[in-house]
Amino acid sequence: MSEQENQKQEGIVRKCTVIGNGATLRGFDFKKIKEETIGLTMAIRHWYDIDWFPTFYVNVDPVVLKHHHKLIRKMIDEERCEKGYLLSKEILKVEPDLEKNDKVIFLEDMQVMRGNPLQYLIEWCSGSVAVMFAVILGFNDLQLIGFDCKYTEILPETEILDNGSLRITKTPTSNPNYFIDDYQQEGDLYNKPRVDGVHKKSWEHLVFIVTGFVHMNRFPMMIHAFTKDDVEGLTKFFPKKNIDDYGIEELPSREYDPISENVIDEE
Repeated sequence: MSEQENQKQEGIVRKCTVIGNGATLRGFDFKKIKEETIGLTMAIRHWYDIDWFPTFYVNVDPVVLKHHHKLIRKMIDEERCEKGYLLSKEILKVEPDLEKNDKVIFLEDMQVMRGNPLQYLIEWCSGSVAVMFAVILGFNDLQLIGFDCKYTEILPETEILDNGSLRITKTPTSNPNYFIDDYQQEGDLYNKPRVDGVHKKSWEHLVFIVTGFVHMNRFPMMIHAFTKDDVEGLTKFFPKKNIDDYGIEELPSREYDPISENVIDEE
């Protein structure tokens, strides 16, 4: 490929929607998403219900991975996500054969790769890892939806186990933390969200790392956080858009000029 062709390829805008599971996505029509997508953790249940799956899947929560390994393995075996899966190696304790699956990538392997920005994350959650993964994959126009950073830490239907993890004792009739009420179901194990201690810190680290990565690689980047007017979500870190406007605005075909770092319209 010639240098001119390389520059043109580098200048292409690659869009991706990274999908969280927050309550701001209640009633959201996932099938209207046109670009590639990255989905997270236990939204699998909903994806099976609507017969729709994201392009990529990310789950690096060790408790959730091990507790739901059969459903995650089922999704992988059925090749529901077209392009791949980024998981923690914790799942290998219950699904060792996944190490041989070409479409499964492990966070721990990426964290020891020289130059891989994931190695610099100090705190992380599946959401921040998914956004960093999108940047590594070369997406440069990211739309973040469903990241509310707002949790009721302990639900009435939750009990705290001796090891500090949590268990759902009864499927909630109303779950304020997620876009569907039965996102968590009776018997589910999960980690306490720890919004201030882990989630918000992980997004702060992500912004710092992405900023450096973009600067060093002259890699122009647009990231927008979609949420409700009364929910801060990730708008502390990224420009805000209303979730009700997702997919409405049709922008003209654009290319990045990798030299001037401006967006230019194609004729």
